[in-house]
Amino acid sequence: MKLQQFRYIVEIAKHNSISKAATALFVTQPSISKAVRDLETELEIMILDRTNKGVVFTKDGTELLFYAKMLLEQMESVVHHFHKEKTTDSTKLSISSQHYGFAIEAFANLMNYFDDQKYEFAIREGKTTDVIEDVHSCKSILGILSLTELNKHIFARYFTSKSLTFNPIATLKQRVFLRKEHPLAHLESIKLDQLTNYPYLTYQHDDMLLHFAEEALDVDNIGKLVYLQDRGAMNNLLSNTDSYNLGTGCIVHNYMNPNIISIPLEGANLVQIGWVKRNDVFLPAEALVYIDFLKLALKKSIPN
Repeated sequence: MKLQQFRYIVEIAKHNSISKAATALFVTQPSISKAVRDLETELEIMILDRTNKGVVFTKDGTELLFYAKMLLEQMESVVHHFHKEKTTDSTKLSISSQHYGFAIEAFANLMNYFDDQKYEFAIREGKTTDVIEDVHSCKSILGILSLTELNKHIFARYFTSKSLTFNPIATLKQRVFLRKEHPLAHLESIKLDQLTNYPYLTYQHDDMLLHFAEEALDVDNIGKLVYLQDRGAMNNLLSNTDSYNLGTGCIVHNYMNPNIISIPLEGANLVQIGWVKRNDVFLPAEALVYIDFLKLALKKSIPN
């Protein structure tokens, strides 16, 4: 096996075509085809199904593609670490996260930290299952998410099945996000039944299992419900309506509307925030730098 063969496979997946991959890599199509056939012979598997409409990765081919991407990313990290002065390659890093302002603040600090270098960074926000799948499939090297007392045991088994490890960095009680003008904003703590008549904003989808939702609140018993997909919409609606959201309670200055506050929820569940990674992946230096910034941003935003 050669790394070049893995490069060919990754490029074929990117273009869904051997000929387009050859063009992108400035090599001949027969060269790529031969490299793939040699790899198939060596591993005794079929990597590609060749059809009239192009090529399709087989089940074994899809699994090999995962390892090919992982090996190439690790090779780039090794080159960058030991050959920083001479390499012209940019630093690459992809992070996936649930909808957390502190994760974005940490990402901004990471960008500033590498300001004097070339880099290709990606931050992917999504629901819990998206974050986990991104890390499992190596689209992202880290996933930022939270567990509650209600779902941590389920997630422990789920992480094991995906060959992932969860690393907690903070534990706090669930709180209520709402605007300063909200009728309940004057209270020192809020009960769930006091929120009955107000719209509940959630990233949870109506087809999502409760245990995989960020807020872990059963929406079947809520009369006014609004589904959202991004933090911008969440911040705008929270700051301009009498709606509410349940979450960490973390207030991230400059990354949240200043009109939003958080109030303790009576009888709240504990929320454990942390990062998840694949068991077989070694974190490069830039990922460790991000984790340090994440801890700092989280510490600054945790409510008193």
